[in-house]
Amino acid sequence: MDVRSVFRRHAALSRITGDALEEIAKTATQQRLRRGEAVWRSGESASSFVLVGLGLVKVLMPGGPSRDLVLGLAGPGESVGDAEALEAGFYDADAFALTESVIVVRVPREVMLAALEKSGPASLALAIGLGRSGAVANRRLALFTASAEERLATTLMELGERFGDEMEDGSTLIPLRLTRAELAALVGTTVETTIRTLSRWSREGLVSTGDCGLTVHDAVGLARRTAAQHPGRA
Repeated sequence: MDVRSVFRRHAALSRITGDALEEIAKTATQQRLRRGEAVWRSGESASSFVLVGLGLVKVLMPGGPSRDLVLGLAGPGESVGDAEALEAGFYDADAFALTESVIVVRVPREVMLAALEKSGPASLALAIGLGRSGAVANRRLALFTASAEERLATTLMELGERFGDEMEDGSTLIPLRLTRAELAALVGTTVETTIRTLSRWSREGLVSTGDCGLTVHDAVGLARRTAAQHPGRA
């Protein structure tokens, strides 16, 4: 994979050009992972910035015997763990490959910081991304006491907002070929519950699945099933 194609999709790195970008490309390394393999584990040193080139990466914190708590999700062109990398700190959560095949690109911390110091627009874009990631993590924390149906609806709405393509009929196509097992792992529920819920929503005209991904036909109806509509429910 040409790492420059990943950089062009990244909010901050797409604003870096010339020699600075070439230096980043020269020092970047790639790693291919299979589903379930660790990008990093809690307690490891954050010595590099991690970008997703292919597939999806989930960040999670052990939540006890019932299920893990998914704090975040990163797809192609997005970075993950930026706050820890900026501080040269240690990861306080785990990150795993969610999909069957994942490629991550690692940029040494000192190289990334040197480029950011020279680019105000790139630094601003990274700061905005950090704020967005924090907001997503807070929403994910709020989901921990939500029902499986509410978590699934909230997750599909989030995927639609971030990765969805609006179709001519007003529906939203989420072009991610997530298996039922992958979606269940992302939501923190069983495969059986995921299949049963999606089947019911399909009969109700809310969503449908196909070879290209999942389509949300009734965003308003799906939104009514999210945790935001039932904030006091445990």
